[in-house]
Amino acid sequence: MAVCLVAAAAGCGPQGRLLTPTVSPPNGPTPTTGRKTTTPEPRSPGTPPLNPSTEVTPTGEATRAAREIRFEQALAPGFRDEANDFPNATRYNLDLVLDVERARLSGDQQISYTNTESVALESIYLRLFPNTSGYGGGMSIASVDIDGEPVSPESSLEGSALRVPLQAPLQPGAQVDLSLSFELALPTRHHPASSQEPSDGYRQLGLYDGVAALANAYPVIPVYDDEGWNVELAPSYGDAVFSDAAFYDVQLTAPSTMTVVASGTCRPVEEKTTTTTWSCAAALMRDFNAVASGAFRTVSEEVEGVTVNSVFYAGHEQGGRAALDFASQALELFARKIGSYPFAELDVVETPTLAGGIEYPGLVVINESYYDSGQGVSDRMEWVVVHEVLHQWWYGVVGNDQVDEPWLDEALVQYCTALYYEEVYGEEALDIVVDTSFRQAYEELKETGRDRPVGLPVAAYPRRDYAPVVYQKGPLYFHNLRQEVGEDVFWEILRTYFQRHRYGIARPEDWLTAVEAVTGSQYQPLYNAWIAGGGEE
Repeated sequence: MAVCLVAAAAGCGPQGRLLTPTVSPPNGPTPTTGRKTTTPEPRSPGTPPLNPSTEVTPTGEATRAAREIRFEQALAPGFRDEANDFPNATRYNLDLVLDVERARLSGDQQISYTNTESVALESIYLRLFPNTSGYGGGMSIASVDIDGEPVSPESSLEGSALRVPLQAPLQPGAQVDLSLSFELALPTRHHPASSQEPSDGYRQLGLYDGVAALANAYPVIPVYDDEGWNVELAPSYGDAVFSDAAFYDVQLTAPSTMTVVASGTCRPVEEKTTTTTWSCAAALMRDFNAVASGAFRTVSEEVEGVTVNSVFYAGHEQGGRAALDFASQALELFARKIGSYPFAELDVVETPTLAGGIEYPGLVVINESYYDSGQGVSDRMEWVVVHEVLHQWWYGVVGNDQVDEPWLDEALVQYCTALYYEEVYGEEALDIVVDTSFRQAYEELKETGRDRPVGLPVAAYPRRDYAPVVYQKGPLYFHNLRQEVGEDVFWEILRTYFQRHRYGIARPEDWLTAVEAVTGSQYQPLYNAWIAGGGEE
């Protein structure tokens, strides 16, 4: 099938966070199986939730048993027992109030944290990502209690990290409860909320054009591993969050004119004259995001028991339906080829982000310009939507250190996106993407003396080189490995890697172990050349 590559690669937003080869199929997407299309009327603010059949128990005095039923509803039917399989996962209870007039979010938060490490912990860290320059917000903590006793945390990393001392070391297997109150000043189009201008960020947090984006708008416990607490200040041109899968029980009160879309399942539970409180549950997700707007409309589709929601601005129906089709097709394909998507919903949301798209568990945001480029839906939308949906497998379910080992999700997602084009449009489409996007960029890196190993931390790359090395050179490692082992074996490697590390944190050695488990070899020379070394063998 002939496929036209309009542009070899294009950066999404000024940071070039997601490189998007523009592949235009002549006859549109190929129909897929396992999909039940529903086309409800566009949903106006304040009308029933995205998935009205989901039973959600309000927060407050709800019992532990009721909350566990609630968490089960956030998982797809075949995965609901898994809500009970992780009793030591961190639990976040959040009561949030959005004040649009003041561009403020206030919150009361309870965190139940269990020490799953083999060493005692003398303190717990909290990350305040809104206080980083890439986010551009201003978060202040009013109080912190540990098991009911007030403590005085120590601030560091430009206010983006809090060290919370414990009265006694937290022994392995022991649990501690944190309670805190905070207020967050949201950046707006003309007024960054912090002293640092977020000009290099992605607008993942803020109030822009009537859309409230609340990514990581609460204190987060980072990963503790053999390096200790992961609290480094990440560059603004990569992903900043490195966290464990957790449970989120969230109540968000927003103006009644707004519709709230969030990670997990979400529905209105209390309506007053001017505000509506939404109750949201997210199970085994690495972080939580909510987006609210008075302009949202929704179309939905059921794919293998999962409700896929495309949420878009009124007037962008064509783009909204295209996003729904691309997301549904990708979910069906990779659930079949790699492993089932475990959550009850997947939301694809139009926002004013400056990135092409950004991934969050159960929810991805897509740049509003792709929905209406002035000449209809952008040719680049398909690549962006599929890329972000694939992050549900690589980052969402199988976690990794996005700050120090970004290739494990970004390069793999990029290559799997190319495989989507092969599956949908034929082998020629894969060849075009590999040659004109990935390989040409790699050749340019070499010609200009900017070539670097793919397996470095984000901070090791100059801004201009991060995306070309990780997003464009990185996929060539996976492509060369696939050529070595064969197509069927490569898919088996992906399935093995996925199943072994679901809800966990994978390291590069875990990837190599999965390769060896399937093939009998780690193909170390190939890895050394592309990931650890400088280039081709």
